[in-house]
Amino acid sequence: MKKLFTTLTVLAALSLSAQNLLTNPSFESDFTGWASGPAASYTAPTVVTGGAQDGNKSVAYNSPSATTGFFQNVPVTSGESYTISFWYKASGDDSDARLWSIFKDAAGTPVYTTEATTEDPFRTNDGYLPTTSAWTFHTATMPAGPGATNLDVAFRAYTGGTASFDNVLAYTGTMSVGDVNNFANGVKMNTVVTNKLTLQLPERATVDIYTIEGKLVSSNRVDNNGSVDTNSLAKGVYVVKVSNGYATTTQKIVKK
Repeated sequence: MKKLFTTLTVLAALSLSAQNLLTNPSFESDFTGWASGPAASYTAPTVVTGGAQDGNKSVAYNSPSATTGFFQNVPVTSGESYTISFWYKASGDDSDARLWSIFKDAAGTPVYTTEATTEDPFRTNDGYLPTTSAWTFHTATMPAGPGATNLDVAFRAYTGGTASFDNVLAYTGTMSVGDVNNFANGVKMNTVVTNKLTLQLPERATVDIYTIEGKLVSSNRVDNNGSVDTNSLAKGVYVVKVSNGYATTTQKIVKK
């Protein structure tokens, strides 16, 4: 049967003209670059293998006995605007997880762009991340206040709940819709498969295959003109998700 190649459509995408400031943003190197804290009593989350939003690993807290959290400190420039974006899952009583990131000066003293936490998206506007059982995207942007030289990109989890995090970005720069479209237009695949799914990619990407019901059945890092073994998949319709960490595209395929 002649292979049919199709260009993927954009499901949810974000592309940047600036580099991610974070080390190990998707936890593929476990917890390297991150630390428990910033409070001394906080503990590190568990690194979870499988079912990640990006790649093969994520981090999670499962029913902590007290407020806890983790962070990574990055350099910033006063007056520049910064964006933090990430994917998360949370369950419990709707007060289980939040972003709690703070600019600091060279001495480590907090520099608040606004004193009111309700007006600070880096502190989740003094609220919590909505409960969700599926990976959900969240983004926040704030300018670095006078004297700010660094930023704690920090997350909190609360007693009794569960919270998972993956694919964290911290950057300054503009978001480019054109770059997102370029990625989507550059990703092609055979939509009818037997023993393998072959992809044309503009760059190395994560390729996830889901059942129509949303169950993840395959996750691989794939290079341009690479393939994913589909021998073990039952006949039927599947959804393929391709992500480069900033842009995500999806396409239905049929396994014969």
